[in-house]
Amino acid sequence: MQTKFSYNKTTIQAFQRQLSIRRKALPVLLRKETALRQALKSLKAEVKETRQRSQSLHQSLAEWSGVWAQFYPWVRIEETRLRPENVAGTRVWSFEEVIFTPAEYPLRYGAPSLPAAIEALKAYLEARERLRIMEEKQRALEAARKKTTQKVNLYEKVQIPAYEEAIRKIKRFLEDKENIATAAKKIAKKRSPAVS
Repeated sequence: MQTKFSYNKTTIQAFQRQLSIRRKALPVLLRKETALRQALKSLKAEVKETRQRSQSLHQSLAEWSGVWAQFYPWVRIEETRLRPENVAGTRVWSFEEVIFTPAEYPLRYGAPSLPAAIEALKAYLEARERLRIMEEKQRALEAARKKTTQKVNLYEKVQIPAYEEAIRKIKRFLEDKENIATAAKKIAKKRSPAVS
């Protein structure tokens, strides 16, 4: 807000418009902040669950260590598909699916457990990608929540009180100026000789 301002009715009107805008925006920002907090709470629980699943899948890959020692892992991620999502006015990406390049391995010479090992590796890679996307989403929502909270605090604790105080000061100044002008007119009227 301006530290210097003019003491006139135009400034009061401009400040009242700004004050009105902020008062109307504040409830919307508060609702957005609440929605972001709720979305983050549920997302954190989901991230924790996905992280645990990813770790358990990673540990289960140890039983296939003999297969990996004999054969090159033919699993490659071709594409991670995401879908845009709007969470309380914040655009984020949500995990949809992972597309793997088709595995070409010799079934005739491969270990009988190779298909199961490849499926276990695919499950782990998919869980890892899901976790990565969810963590990015969480960071984006945290940043949006922080920015919204800062804006709420700015409006609530700084700008709205500052505009109210400035309007009050200008009104007092104008009232004092009007009172002085009225008093000066009365004094001038008393001092002027009576015209007959």
